[in-house]
Formats: sequence, C-alpha cells, structure tokens
Amino acid sequence: MDKYELQKLRDLPIEGVAERLGLRVSQHKCLCPFHDDHHASMSFKVSKNMFRCFVCGASGNNISLVEKVLGKKFLDAC
Repeated sequence: MDKYELQKLRDLPIEGVAERLGLRVSQHKCLCPFHDDHHASMSFKVSKNMFRCFVCGASGNNISLVEKVLGKKFLDAC
C-alpha cells in the first residue's frame, strides 16, 4: 500500500466509518463498543478525524477504530 492510498483511507470521515461499523453516531457521540457503555462516552473530533472514549480511554483515527472494532491488524483494517 502506498502513501497516497493510505492517506485516502485516513481522510475518510471518521463518523461515516463508525456508522459503517454499526455504531449509532448522534451529535458527534456514540456508545463505546469497547466496554459496557450505557451513556454515549465515545466522542468524535471531526476536525481532526479522531475518536476518544472518556471512560475506557480508547482513542485513535478511523483506521485504528476499524482495527479495534473488528479485531483486525493494520493492513487488514485498511
């Protein structure tokens, strides 16, 4: 995978990626899939294309979100 392809993946809107993974995003927040969450503790920073859970501390970009949700390694997540 070359740098151009990787950058195109990193530029995909993180909230769109989260929704494709089955997460329900509302007002830049959703339930965190990494712990038993009952209140939307995962937040999306659209301007930086990043996510962060304020309870379990999970954070990253759209590729790391795919890695963590699907349990895939980096290249498979891409």
